[in-house]
Amino acid sequence: MATSLTLDTDIGSDVDDVLALAAIFGSPELDLAAVTTVYGDTLLRARMVRRVTGTAGREPGPIVPGRAATRSGREVWWPGHEGALLAGLDQEEIDSEADPIELLASSPTVVAIGPLTNVAEAVERQGHAIANLCVMGGDFSRTEPEHNIKCDVDAAAAVFGSGVPATVIGLDQTTRLRLGGSVVAAVEAAGPLGQLLAAEMRQFWKFTAEDSNVPHDPAAVLTLTDPELFTFGTGRIAVDPAGFTRFTPGDGPHRIVTDLDTGQVARRIVDRILAACEGARP
Repeated sequence: MATSLTLDTDIGSDVDDVLALAAIFGSPELDLAAVTTVYGDTLLRARMVRRVTGTAGREPGPIVPGRAATRSGREVWWPGHEGALLAGLDQEEIDSEADPIELLASSPTVVAIGPLTNVAEAVERQGHAIANLCVMGGDFSRTEPEHNIKCDVDAAAAVFGSGVPATVIGLDQTTRLRLGGSVVAAVEAAGPLGQLLAAEMRQFWKFTAEDSNVPHDPAAVLTLTDPELFTFGTGRIAVDPAGFTRFTPGDGPHRIVTDLDTGQVARRIVDRILAACEGARP
């Protein structure tokens, strides 16, 4: 039986969110029940999700804008290219009446690939059902605060302080992965969804002045579908006021990725994205 999940995403800035959405669609082990968006223009982000799901021929359930402002009060980082390639986004219908926090709180499995503002509120809701939280965030080499954590440190501290079981992959592991020119060519050749994804990849490469990108968020998805490709450590995560993530091994509700098979993880990510493109039902 497929694992039902709710995705919480800041899709539109880094291209890895849209690639993670495609990887979910290409994973028969997963059933996307709902999507909530977080951080900044969450309505635009929700409309982007709707466009991608429509291009993929999927109906994942409610797509709902979540919290725009951070709990910590930190200013939202907004590059400005979000949705720029997707004409007519204002025509995309989203589920604005649904409660995004209740969607998250009622989901046993949540995949969180953006700042943790929505998730913090969900884990604080009395009687929440979240039993398996999968997070892309942090840097457990302690070299720098990671984007999803530092954008809302107060929310991240609340999530990890809640005791909710979480599997977390940080920059120290995701940055070992790269998707480059041969990948974007293969994706672009895989139909309308592939063309959308390839254009988003190239746009982000132009923004970063690079010729590849790190699939941070798809790697988080693979910790659910292909756990055998990862090595995990169990313990407890804490977040300091600057946004650094500290991991203490031992008894605790958290697992972090401590190693991964770089070749196999990258290959599986691409395979799942291509499966979504080839299985698209416009």
